[in-house]
Amino acid sequence: MVLHGRLITYLATLSTFFTARAAIPSPKAATDLICHTNHASECYPQTFQPTEKFQTVHDDQNLPPGLHVRMNLATGVKEARLNIPEPNEDVDASALTIIDDSDLAGYQQPNREADNPPIASQQEDSRQQPFLPPQHDVAEGTLFSDSASTIKNPNSHMSDLLPAIENLEDLAHSYHWGLSLAKDGDIIHKLFQLLLPTQLSLDIRSLATLVFGTAIHNNEAALTAALSHFYNDEWPEGPLEAVIMALLHEQSPLLLNRMLFLLSSLCQDQNQLQKFLEAGGMELLIKTYQAEPTAVDDRDRLRKKVTHFVLDHLLPTAETGDTDIPNGNDGIEEEPDPDSEWTMIHLQQLAEKYPGHQNDEL
Repeated sequence: MVLHGRLITYLATLSTFFTARAAIPSPKAATDLICHTNHASECYPQTFQPTEKFQTVHDDQNLPPGLHVRMNLATGVKEARLNIPEPNEDVDASALTIIDDSDLAGYQQPNREADNPPIASQQEDSRQQPFLPPQHDVAEGTLFSDSASTIKNPNSHMSDLLPAIENLEDLAHSYHWGLSLAKDGDIIHKLFQLLLPTQLSLDIRSLATLVFGTAIHNNEAALTAALSHFYNDEWPEGPLEAVIMALLHEQSPLLLNRMLFLLSSLCQDQNQLQKFLEAGGMELLIKTYQAEPTAVDDRDRLRKKVTHFVLDHLLPTAETGDTDIPNGNDGIEEEPDPDSEWTMIHLQQLAEKYPGHQNDEL
């Protein structure tokens, strides 16, 4: 009888123990965890797992793209969630929210020792310092605004115009400032005018071309925004037509190189690529590839630009599933040889495939 009572007590103790253990959620075995302390609940996934609510993003976590990210200026904590619009909020993959002190009423730092008793001997916390937001945003904003105003001002002196364009070129590498520039129709139209054949200096024209290409390069939102300012009653043509005219008539290797860069950025949009091909773009690329500038280095740079354009836009990898455009980049190294026959052979094959409209000027 005593043995029977002890057995019942033992089984009840085991049941209580396993019930308590089950109440603590365990991470999935397939998820790689990062643990800096002996507190089991302070471990977190190596790749951030977003939900509909903001969660803290640790400095050493991998952050997937396309999330709504915000930085808390008071605590230095970066937070993220799924990019789901709230009322009166636009969806933006680059969304950034800054929390000021007024949003922290009643906020208290959690007591980790009270909430998470150690499961082993206490060890020194080796976590890095909290993520701190950059301190130059205000200065960049002022520089962007001043430079854009100078460029848009029809009375700006040429001595002020070139430094202003240089400032925008530096800022346009940022996703945020590239998108801000592309959304401003006035500045986009002004850059478009500056890159056209005019009496302006070659330096200004080539730099305006570079700024335009930089702002939309690998920035789909900026590319869409920039193109939205063209192909209407007021602006029936756009930067693509300016590039085509430059490839037809310009002789400067520097300007042609930057026009090819702008062309590559524009052709990230499939409609722009199709328009280029229909306008006899392959013959233009052949003409540019066969050009013989005075300096061999200039020739080589032009040929490399053309080769990269072919690789990036006309010979996609098989994973794209595009059966209308030939695949394969056999024989091309990461840095193509300007004397290789590979590019010329493919240019001729592609010209037969995409003859475009015949242009008497070619």
